[in-house]
Amino acid sequence: MSSPTYGASNALPPGDLSQAPDIDALSGDQHYRAMFEAAGVGIARLTPSGHFVEVNQRFADITGRSRDNLIGLHYQDISHPDDAAGSAAAMEGILTGQKDRMAREKRYVRPDGQVVYAMLNSVMLRDAKGHPVQMVSVIEDITERVRMQEALSSARAAERASKAKTEFLSRMSHELRTPLNAMLGFAQLLRVDPRNPLNEAQRQKVEHIEKAGAHLLAMMTDVLDLSRIEAGSLPMSIETLAVSKVMEETLALVSNQAADAGLKLIQHLPDAGVYVKADRVRLRQVLSNLLSNAIKYNRAGGQVMVEAMALNEQVLITVSDTGQGMTPEQMQHLFEPFNRLGAERTSIEGTGIGLVIVKRLLDLMDGRIEASSTPGNGTSFRVWLPLARPLALDTDGAELGSRSGFGALDELGAAQRTVLYAEDNVINVELLRQVMRMRPQWHLEVAHSGQQAITMAQSSPPDLLLLDMHLGDMSGLDVSDALTQTAATASIPRVALSADAMPDQISQARERGFVEYLTKPLDVARFLKLLDRCAAPDLG
Repeated sequence: MSSPTYGASNALPPGDLSQAPDIDALSGDQHYRAMFEAAGVGIARLTPSGHFVEVNQRFADITGRSRDNLIGLHYQDISHPDDAAGSAAAMEGILTGQKDRMAREKRYVRPDGQVVYAMLNSVMLRDAKGHPVQMVSVIEDITERVRMQEALSSARAAERASKAKTEFLSRMSHELRTPLNAMLGFAQLLRVDPRNPLNEAQRQKVEHIEKAGAHLLAMMTDVLDLSRIEAGSLPMSIETLAVSKVMEETLALVSNQAADAGLKLIQHLPDAGVYVKADRVRLRQVLSNLLSNAIKYNRAGGQVMVEAMALNEQVLITVSDTGQGMTPEQMQHLFEPFNRLGAERTSIEGTGIGLVIVKRLLDLMDGRIEASSTPGNGTSFRVWLPLARPLALDTDGAELGSRSGFGALDELGAAQRTVLYAEDNVINVELLRQVMRMRPQWHLEVAHSGQQAITMAQSSPPDLLLLDMHLGDMSGLDVSDALTQTAATASIPRVALSADAMPDQISQARERGFVEYLTKPLDVARFLKLLDRCAAPDLG
């Protein structure tokens, strides 16, 4: 009986076995040959010394060579050089009879240099006397699997590295804010303490300390924000915002800076009915950054103009200045990280990443930024964001009028009030103690741990609870949660005062009912205004 031919010409219709060759009728050699050729894995026979005697087509495909070219080659001729020592040791173990078979991953190198990963299973056949006769190997191409594993491993490593970098920067931010809190806090006290007024020379020195500290704080915040944006871990809360309100809030932040620089700040606010979809904090950060740059890089006696309008389904906010402007070449590098476009040779402070953060924040809010500049005449930045339809209830007004589950600050009564401050850093405690002397109607109690704060609050509920977010034994959120379990302490207003300025931490505190979140370094004026809000009902 002639041997059947296994090829495309003998392919049968699916399910039609009427003309299939009778496997049982095949001789042993024919049966072996059929499986050898049709196998979906590579099969190779080698001499005991490791030279190829016979290979199937699948093995030829795996190694990228023809079957004829493989015959006579040594397996090391097509193996990756870095696998040579391991392959030789495994082969020696089989030849000496230490083991009859081996299973290992290895790499083949194709003629074009491409590396192929394979799973090799080999067995040594021996004669009646136990002498090696030939080795039979089954080879499975696992390149795709290995590449996927490598890609997954690289992705996980990158994710771990990114997370580690963000956590490191977060810790560094926290550690740097703590000494900055003392430095800037006491500097503010020196400047505003009415009992011990400074002379002009002393005031200037204190202002230098404050400006240097504020610059360090700004750089630290920018680096942390950029890191979190790159890591994809910057939380965003997109909501419907009244453009005029956000612009008013931002202008209030930079108005003193413009006045100190002798610049005229011109504003054209949109109608009250113009709304935008954006994150309130991040939109304010975008506008503040653009306005600060317009002030810093302006000329003496110049002006800064900000305006907004609704165009079709977008809101356009423009910030323009009358500064020195930029050349076309500088404009090409405008959004490159740490590129200050020559400003590093001037006395103007900056990090070179502010505009990068602006652009990426706008990307996260489905917005974009454009810029145009004329040397000698100034620069304009145009921010585009999605237009939003006003809600039935003004979301900004609703937010300002909302009350947490703990009550509102302006609902506090009694002429003499008590603040319970939970803080485990003695310098921070001393700073706040001195700040509180400027409001004698307030009495300060201090808890040096979370558990002590809970005990003191339950024993004598304060009018206001000021919590550090990272106490020695628990977090400020844990303290707050524990106090909500008791009726006598559930309604005490909570205010956070922490060096942890991460947006997600602030969001968690807000969600848990904190009425305010103050970050270190402490803004003394803001804190005093907070206390005054509490006292306002009794000021009559």
